[in-house]
Amino acid sequence: MSYTLHQLHIFAAVAQEKSMTKAAERLQMSQPAVSIQVKKLQDHFGIELFEVIGKQLYLTEAGRELYQAQILVQQSLENAEMSLSQLRGAMKGSLRIAAVSTAKYVMPYILGAFQKQHANISISLKVSNRAEVISALRENSCDFAVFSQLPTDLALDYTELMDNPLVFAAAKDHPKLGKQLKVAHLKDEALVLREKGSGTRMVMEELFEKEDMRIDPVMELSTNEGVKHAIIAGIGISLVSEFSLRLEKVHDQIGILDVEGFPLKSTWKLVHLRGKSLSPLAQTFKTYIQQTELTTSTYGIPTV
Repeated sequence: MSYTLHQLHIFAAVAQEKSMTKAAERLQMSQPAVSIQVKKLQDHFGIELFEVIGKQLYLTEAGRELYQAQILVQQSLENAEMSLSQLRGAMKGSLRIAAVSTAKYVMPYILGAFQKQHANISISLKVSNRAEVISALRENSCDFAVFSQLPTDLALDYTELMDNPLVFAAAKDHPKLGKQLKVAHLKDEALVLREKGSGTRMVMEELFEKEDMRIDPVMELSTNEGVKHAIIAGIGISLVSEFSLRLEKVHDQIGILDVEGFPLKSTWKLVHLRGKSLSPLAQTFKTYIQQTELTTSTYGIPTV
């Protein structure tokens, strides 16, 4: 084998950045040096690994194959390093978590509690929308993903993290606050929703469908914070994670409607692709979650 791990590392950076120049900046190399190493790799395999479209580089079919192989090689090396560190009596390595946006209210506390037991590890928590988390899971670019509503088109293994109670939130002067309601009583309410595909929106759509009620949002937003501000502004009501309302409840900015059957039970889940080879650190984290009581007090999560 005449190519090197260093060349594969450079190739992966170019694939991720879609630019020789940006990859060079990230790697703190000159752009010509990056180009030379990529060319050597292409010459070795005798096939183009990139194609230029507009001003960006894109992987060819051969490039995609090599990129997937590079990911596996990198993960194997990281796993080996973690295993060797375990033999030396210390847990080391990196844990990569991709989480849907509602989970940001609990995951830092869970990960913080775990890190206190393993001071030499590093943890990356990337919070984004559901579609991006599914993409990270599908591309195997994270150790675990965190969802409340599992994707149905992937073979997955999951471990429950903790309850994620869902409530209907309204402006603090909403006329139905303090009244006992059924879901049907919300039929004529203006609705503020997350974007299509959001886990919380999926739950709300299913709930309204069971009640033969139509969902016709007055506003759609891409973040929980946006939804909460729309509620505070009196634009409409929405189904949200109760954890997301802690500060708004402290400052008396948002009220929770008393709807029969609510809070609606939902559960955050720690997910990985079925058959995935977990690193020693990832397996240790999964075992930690499985053996830890799943409560707010366990992780020191503040509640109202």
